[in-house]
Amino acid sequence: MSISKNVFGLALGTLLIAGICPAWAQRNSAPAVPAAAADDDEPSEILFKIHSIEPVKNSDGEVIACDFDTTLYNRSTYELEEASLEFVWKDQSIEEVIAEEKKEDERNKERRRGRAYSETERRTSDEVSVTIDVPEIKPYRQITVNNRVNTDRCFLLIENVDYTVNNCSAQGLARGGRSTRGRGNSGAPCAKLFKFVSPEDEQYYLEFKEITPDEEKAEAEAAKQATQKQTEDIYTKAVNALNSAGSIISGIK
Repeated sequence: MSISKNVFGLALGTLLIAGICPAWAQRNSAPAVPAAAADDDEPSEILFKIHSIEPVKNSDGEVIACDFDTTLYNRSTYELEEASLEFVWKDQSIEEVIAEEKKEDERNKERRRGRAYSETERRTSDEVSVTIDVPEIKPYRQITVNNRVNTDRCFLLIENVDYTVNNCSAQGLARGGRSTRGRGNSGAPCAKLFKFVSPEDEQYYLEFKEITPDEEKAEAEAAKQATQKQTEDIYTKAVNALNSAGSIISGIK
């Protein structure tokens, strides 16, 4: 009789693991552990990345501007109504040249009064900036905005960018405010939704992908079918295990 109990217990355990068991088993088993609650720490942010940078040339073949795309992915439950993003790229190489020219100017002039002089600083800015307008983005959707910045230093756009969020409005969040990268938690809640993703971040490649509504629907249906098939396989295996256990018990009796 002990053998029959062990075999029957094994079969029942299989059913319980699969989440499938008859009513009598549920009544006599320990209370089910409730499903985990939704994660309160689920990300609530609007990711954005800068990509597809293309130089624009004039008739003489000189680079006069840079076209680029900004893709934004609303990974939050809030619907963004509007916002503007001010991008600023710092040119470290220009800053180094300016610093060297000023040092040289200081060395060449004893007891110089006033600021040290740099010809490069007078002729060239050490930063490139542009402001883009962000249209409405519904929750868990992404958009791509095309823009152009007037500079011949397109290589700067692949670097990390300082950004400021202005005129931000989202349903359920306070409007306005400014939120700048590297300046702590200043700004309204709406502005603080934005998060820049650089090419060094794996999300740059994993979270951003072009997908049409039809493709999204097909992916969801395929995932549903795969889950259903997996559930059916587990059920079949569990029932077969129970049937086998019943046969063994009948044989022992």
